[in-house]
Amino acid sequence: MRTPNTKCCVCQKPLYRRPNELAKVRHVACMEHRNEAQLKAGLTEAQLAALSMGRKLGTNNRTGYQHREESKRKTSVAHKTWCDANPEKVRARGLKIQGNKHYNWKGGCTRLNESIRRMTENRRWMAAVKVRDGKCLVCGSVEDMESHHLIPLASLVKVHGITNNEQARECAVLWDLSNGMTVCTPCHYKIHGRKYED
Repeated sequence: MRTPNTKCCVCQKPLYRRPNELAKVRHVACMEHRNEAQLKAGLTEAQLAALSMGRKLGTNNRTGYQHREESKRKTSVAHKTWCDANPEKVRARGLKIQGNKHYNWKGGCTRLNESIRRMTENRRWMAAVKVRDGKCLVCGSVEDMESHHLIPLASLVKVHGITNNEQARECAVLWDLSNGMTVCTPCHYKIHGRKYED
């Protein structure tokens, strides 16, 4: 056990705190008297000013705060690295909030086709098709690129008897890159016989 180096400011019980922690705090308290010590110490001028500003604005004064691009990039890289190193944890985390466990569950009213299009696997498939082609294969444009299914997704779902996202995830044919081509938005509208309005 470590040698006590401070005391609780309420009951004088000997405690150990790391020196760097002691340098940051205005009071030290045991678990039993934490709230009492906080009330006794009160709030600093900076805390009162922040609290006042938060009450006035109705927020914690972080609304509209813009993170630096470098900060965003670092966070993104760290997150992607962790996800690549822990795919089973990512999968388990997704399962915890999937289907009827999600707070916004409405009894499975989302159509299967729409649900598959929202899946991470579908986003990866679309990105891979666009990277492979690099431009619209109809007109050569490099703006507003989209991924088009040569065999419609609805047909694939029907032919392979897919009834839920799990089956879709395991069906390799759905994620076959040869069934995709990159087109720009106007060309995609033409393929599907719709009128494009810019």
